[in-house]
Amino acid sequence: MTTAFTLNAAVCKRLLLFAPHPDDESLTTGGLIQQVLRNGAQVRVVFITDGGNNPWPQRVLEKRWRIRANDRARWGARRRKEATDALTKLGVPLNDVRFLGFPDQGLTKILLSGRNNLVDDLISELTGFSPDLVVSPAMSDRHKDHNAFAVLLQLAVDHLAVDKRNFSELQYVTHRRREQAGVPDFRLHLSPAERAVKREAILCHTTQVKLSRRRFVSFADGDEIFFHKSSPAIDCETHPVRRAEIISGKLRLKLETPDAPDEYILHIATKSGKRSLVLPPKSSAINVLDRPTRTIVTQAQFRTGKQGHELFIPLSALEANERIYVKLESRSGFYDPYGWREIPALGGQNFELNRGTIPLQAAAPPRICCVLPCYNVADRCGEVLRQIASYADHIVAVDDGSSDETGAVLRSIADLHPKKIQVISFLENRGKGAGLLAAFQRALDEISFDVLITIDADGQHNPVDLPRLAQACVSQQAALVIGERVARGPMPWRSRLGNGLTSKLFQRLYPVSPQDTQSGLRAMNREFLEAIVKIIKPSRYETELQILMLALDLQIPLSTVPIQTLYFDQNRLSHFRPVKDSLRIYWAFFAWHLSERHQVWPAVGAANAL
Repeated sequence: MTTAFTLNAAVCKRLLLFAPHPDDESLTTGGLIQQVLRNGAQVRVVFITDGGNNPWPQRVLEKRWRIRANDRARWGARRRKEATDALTKLGVPLNDVRFLGFPDQGLTKILLSGRNNLVDDLISELTGFSPDLVVSPAMSDRHKDHNAFAVLLQLAVDHLAVDKRNFSELQYVTHRRREQAGVPDFRLHLSPAERAVKREAILCHTTQVKLSRRRFVSFADGDEIFFHKSSPAIDCETHPVRRAEIISGKLRLKLETPDAPDEYILHIATKSGKRSLVLPPKSSAINVLDRPTRTIVTQAQFRTGKQGHELFIPLSALEANERIYVKLESRSGFYDPYGWREIPALGGQNFELNRGTIPLQAAAPPRICCVLPCYNVADRCGEVLRQIASYADHIVAVDDGSSDETGAVLRSIADLHPKKIQVISFLENRGKGAGLLAAFQRALDEISFDVLITIDADGQHNPVDLPRLAQACVSQQAALVIGERVARGPMPWRSRLGNGLTSKLFQRLYPVSPQDTQSGLRAMNREFLEAIVKIIKPSRYETELQILMLALDLQIPLSTVPIQTLYFDQNRLSHFRPVKDSLRIYWAFFAWHLSERHQVWPAVGAANAL
């Protein structure tokens, strides 16, 4: 389960952001920067490189194949200008922007060389600015510059006096493995306005957007996620260095590699020493190289087997009582498979994580916006609306051209809660789908929420289920959660007819489809709603079916929550017309599968739609 957090302006006064390349500041922290600045804090952004070693976009934009040193310098200057333009959009004064100018794609080499010029610069930035929150890349980032910088920053922190370490640390991952998605420690919610500004900042990076526009813009579509700096651990199931322990005067590392071991080099970094070991294809003695001097320090024993590999390194090759960072680097490929990780220090010293006072508040429940479509339900909608108000933060009720007193009932209750309830009124009946889409657009334009939930106004859904659907949407990372109906007593024939045939049809074409295809109690996240209003056209009952087909075609995360459903007087208040509306639904089903929407959107993919 992920944890949502909000900023506490009383604590976070000085944010120091480290970005390995121009564009990281906008992609991963564009919303955080806006919120911190709005709370009156100072933000300083430090770019480690200029991003000049970026050959493929440069080849495309400049129409040249051979890239020389002066070309890279010119490209780096262009990217610096893009970064300052982006930060201006985000509100950061240019006197709080630093470019250190270290070589792009060269930070791993700097780390292993043992040269301290970058570490010295980081110490100067930390002591000169005195931040209370430091945000930087994580060691698990797949980009070699990012994960190497994460180690360099920790080495710089180790050089600080104790009274200079009084800051909190959060980390971000720009280039993540698929299995890393969805497991952040913290989630920062962005309002529609903040997302719009973040998108403008991202688009300032024209050199990068040229080839990767869809991927870059997608960073502005969702929340921002962050991680705590992890504690050094003996065991780690997500890193190829599975286990680290001391046995008989040696450091024993248990390794698991997806390929043959001789495809990898093991790097070890401490504050005082940098070592490398080239793994062999089979069990043997191997040299432990001191990277800065390229000399052999000692030999280690490598053992390979079906259950993984073991490496035994004499303790004399390593420094006692210093943090130890290890990485298994592939000999091929631009990205690292796993990045670095910290293992426990030798000599028994326990390094406490310095997190300071995290400028975050406790986890908050999801903010719920509820949509209530109404048509001639004056007898029931008032009580439903009052119950919903106990669970939802915001409500958009729609009077779909009712001929009874439905509109008057809704407006009378809304007048009592003007900041919570909005009412949309149609002069004539347009259909449930048209009402839903109008409410979706209103919510996206004017309301800050985490989860939007639709609920029917005839009383068949229990509002007590709203928090359960919202929590499922957040905790399961689902874009759509459907409340699957478990009826108390026999289901009315019109409901049984409408749901039974459709469910069977869906199960044949979409094996992962939920059993209940027509439930009106549904939770959706903001990203999926944005896709819905772009693609789905206003209609009647078939709109809900089209929304489900869109979710299934895009293969977005979908979940269900069992709900109890009450039917009053054989569901007399339902305006579903068994023959006419069933025909409309089936026509909509087949029309969807013959339309360009069904053909195009799966090919485009969820990344573009969401």
